[in-house]
Amino acid sequence: MSLDIKFVTWDREGALRGGPEASVTFTFTVSDGPLKAHAEVMLTNRGVKLIQQAGKDARSAARLALERHLVYRRDPFEAPIFLRIPYWQAEWFSDYGNFDRVSGSPKVR
Repeated sequence: MSLDIKFVTWDREGALRGGPEASVTFTFTVSDGPLKAHAEVMLTNRGVKLIQQAGKDARSAARLALERHLVYRRDPFEAPIFLRIPYWQAEWFSDYGNFDRVSGSPKVR
């Protein structure tokens, strides 16, 4: 399977009283020829700030998380993909994330 992933948009959501903290949602299109699907990757504002403080791009981190999800978990055309990246994983991306290439990737363009 040769997947093409394209960034579509991002949206910032404020925290609700008593609810989860504020977050940023990155929306991507995943396609394989005529098949198309959308995927949403959500990071908390704290996670985005942490990644940016490390001099890296939060959108690239979101794409990397999506790519890894596609490599190890599921077919994107089976059901919608909604990934919520916890703070500890954002911290891992900021410290160790290789934003250039995902190893073991199934020909993700």
